This record gives sequence, C-alpha cells and structure tokens, in this order.
Amino acid sequence: MAKSNEVKSTEDLMFSLAKDFDRKDIKWRIQRMKKDGTAGLVLAYVDVRKYHDRLNIVMGSNWQCNHIKYGAKTICSIGLKFDNEWIWRSDGAGDTQIESDKGAISDSFKRASVLWGLGRGLYDLPSVWVDIETRKDKNGRMHFKKFLQDPWDKVKQANSDFS
Repeated sequence: MAKSNEVKSTEDLMFSLAKDFDRKDIKWRIQRMKKDGTAGLVLAYVDVRKYHDRLNIVMGSNWQCNHIKYGAKTICSIGLKFDNEWIWRSDGAGDTQIESDKGAISDSFKRASVLWGLGRGLYDLPSVWVDIETRKDKNGRMHFKKFLQDPWDKVKQANSDFS
C-alpha cells in the first residue's frame, strides 16, 4: 500500500493518536487481591510496544522521546513535530516491582503518551473484581496464578449496571 503524501492537520493526527487500542491488544493485571486470594481487582493495560507502533504509524519519524532520572522517578518526555515545530509533554513513574528500571521507563513512556491521547480510553474502563486462582509460596504469601473469569465479561456487566 503506497503512503499518501497528503499532509495531515494537527487535529487529524491527534485524533489518530487518541483512537482506542484494539481489544485484542488490551491485557489485564491484578492491582490487588482479596486476603483469601479468591478475587483480584484488575486493571487494563497495553504493552508499551503498541504505543511505539501507534506513534510510528501516525507520526512517522516526527516523534522522539527522552528519559531522565529525577530523584527516585523516571521522567519521559515525548516530542511530536507539528508544522515544523517540536512540542513536548512529560510525565513520570517510579520503579516497578518486577524489572524496576525497565518498568519505570515503560510506565513513564505510557504516562507521557496519555498526554498525547494514546491509551486514554483505558482509564474509562471500570475497575472490576474478578475471580482468580492463586498459589501460596513457601512463606505463605498469595500469588496470582490465573483468571477464573474473563475480565471483559465483568467490564460489560459493570457498564450495563450503569446504563
């Protein structure tokens, strides 16, 4: 498919950036569990590579990012080029529990991307409790094993409750 040489307006580019991610790209993670390990509060997320892909598709080479450490936080600044002018937006995140530095880099990138409209629709999804299976480690701590319910079913139910 040949690329169009048509110059898109800033409004058109911003609209394209803010389109919801495909449902197949949305994953779920446990934010917290009930003490007995029978249910977890889930949050929707999209892998950071999908954010990169969206920026590449919509902006081509007219985007860049920069990460800096600011105390215990990682700050990501994302610059987009509109009408030959770079505009920057920034946000930050702390280290995560797993792969702390990498997690902070990914999370700060996604947070800065939200300022450009990417992934904003994820915040519109309700937080829902989902039945889960857990396992105990040798110290007796609960760890998530698998979902016993589809989080999407719970989201649909929560949305219908408010209709």
